[in-house]
Amino acid sequence: MPSKTSNTRFQLYYWPIPFRGCFVSYLFAYRGVPLLVEASLEENQNLISRDPSEQPTPFMGPPVLRDLESGRTLSQMPAIVLYVAHELDLLPENRFDVAISMKVIMDCNDLLMEICRYNGSLMWVREEWTLFRSQRFPRWLQIFEESLKREFIGKDSVSFADIGVFALFGNMIRCLPELEDEIFAHAPGIYALCQRIGSKPSLAEYVSAEEQEYGKLYCGGQIEESIRKMLALDAQ
Repeated sequence: MPSKTSNTRFQLYYWPIPFRGCFVSYLFAYRGVPLLVEASLEENQNLISRDPSEQPTPFMGPPVLRDLESGRTLSQMPAIVLYVAHELDLLPENRFDVAISMKVIMDCNDLLMEICRYNGSLMWVREEWTLFRSQRFPRWLQIFEESLKREFIGKDSVSFADIGVFALFGNMIRCLPELEDEIFAHAPGIYALCQRIGSKPSLAEYVSAEEQEYGKLYCGGQIEESIRKMLALDAQ
């Protein structure tokens, strides 16, 4: 993983998995800009367990981004993404396009919340998973595909929303390959967009390094076990 160098300005605190943190780290990787990633469980747990008055920014859970020059910190993935996109010149040109790109990131975040059952607060049971995979997941894919058709994403000039879509579905395809056929069937344009974004050499190298370190780990913990159990039952 990236290490601190003299020109490293930002530090990311997240669990030692890609999942929601990769929406931030992939922006840096796409631009080839160094990022200090703090993946220590102890460090993250220490930050989370502090009283909000003692946290660098009051937050419930990571990711958290620290600007090492200003000392300021941000939590909440969409807010971090917007800030980083400005710093890395990954913002669209006009305010409406910025807003619609944020809408896409919020859609990504909502789908993550669904598939990981509100950050693992619940586990999947068969009936609810079947409903999600047969109805909710295809509809989400159709929403993203329609967003591509309306050119909210997928333009020649890559934005933070394009990289966010790759963070969502590229990781899903890589870590949960059982879902790849559905993604391609319901959202072929999104599938192609992920291939396009993921082919950027600096990003491809970063993802490869993540896989070498974490394997196919997706969201971790009991909720990942629950997802994989449902996928195994689907395959029977």
